[in-house]
Amino acid sequence: MRNYNRRSNLMKGINADIRRLISMDNGTVIEEIISTVFKTLMDSEREMSLEETRGMGNKGNGYYTRMARGLTRYFKLQVPRDRLGLFHPVFLEYIKSREIELSELAYKLYVKGLTTLDIEKLFKEVYGKKMSRSKISMITKSFAKERELWQNKPLSDNYYFLYIDATYVNVRRGRTVEKEAFYTVLGVKENYHREILGVYNIPTESAEGWREVARDLKKRGLKRVVMIISDELTGIEKVMTEEFKGAKHQICITHKKRNILKKVRVSDRDEMVKDLKEVFELESKDYTQKEALERTEAFVQKWKVKYKGIRKKLPKDKLIYYFSYLEFPPEIHRMIYTTNWIERLNKSIKRTVKMRNSFPNPESALNLICACLMDIEEEVYIYPVSSFAIVRDELQEMLDALRHN
Repeated sequence: MRNYNRRSNLMKGINADIRRLISMDNGTVIEEIISTVFKTLMDSEREMSLEETRGMGNKGNGYYTRMARGLTRYFKLQVPRDRLGLFHPVFLEYIKSREIELSELAYKLYVKGLTTLDIEKLFKEVYGKKMSRSKISMITKSFAKERELWQNKPLSDNYYFLYIDATYVNVRRGRTVEKEAFYTVLGVKENYHREILGVYNIPTESAEGWREVARDLKKRGLKRVVMIISDELTGIEKVMTEEFKGAKHQICITHKKRNILKKVRVSDRDEMVKDLKEVFELESKDYTQKEALERTEAFVQKWKVKYKGIRKKLPKDKLIYYFSYLEFPPEIHRMIYTTNWIERLNKSIKRTVKMRNSFPNPESALNLICACLMDIEEEVYIYPVSSFAIVRDELQEMLDALRHN
């Protein structure tokens, strides 16, 4: 009954203070109400706390001032304290956690692609309060250190597969804005988890650019890779197999088919699609690289009558890199003959950055891209790819062979 009466008297006092403040109507009523309510509640909290600690010689010891953020501005809170320093107001912790929560929300919205102006407007419309663009920029810039740690994180010694690709983003350097390449690397570890190994800004994509990436990956601990999957970029298979001795290289078949078909008449397309499906046969235990090369030659001979450039699309010195997937168990062919996984990753980057016409510098682009990828890694790549576990003995045997080389 005593606690009930105390709460009742407390609320009566609060209501009286609120009525007094509303009657003032001086433009700061809401902020004053918040300050008064919090002070009254904290005074009550302290009284209850002192009842428990007076036997220890504890008593009230005045107030200290704490700045707290209201709906539109900062205001002063008079925070009660006790002599022994044992009292910690619950409401003060609420204010602190609320500010942290809103800062985290601002950062999450930035990661999803909203600009600082978008976030400022959203906070005003949804929360009725202002978070300045300068503060939002400060929140996002504070991520730079975390991003650098993530970019330089130690890597595992061994990866079964690396998927590599680059995406282009508008970046300003000096007075000009141009599309620049951001190299991304996705790996499959020995525990069958996918991991984003890194993001690198090198203005144009080239084989030598990928050599630079490979050397950084090795510097961070990567030693062995069973196979690398990439698009068809001049010299890339040579560079990557030089950097990772013994690694196989697979050129994306999805892109290869697309590049062949886009130069073909519509009337011939269905027949050629059928022929290409036979050339790049999947999930067959009996289909070998030798047969694949024979079918490729037959395909070229058939279609070169109509399309003289078909041989250039399937050069003999590169054919081996189109059929590396056939050296692996058929159960995983569909996951290793294409760059689809890394393509999807880069599409996520595109969705995030599309709201920006351009970035003021490469660092700001890296901040947002890495934040996006770290979010994906945490939310999407948390489970192992079970299909790889089905063929674990074969994969481990290939990895062991690399260890002994």
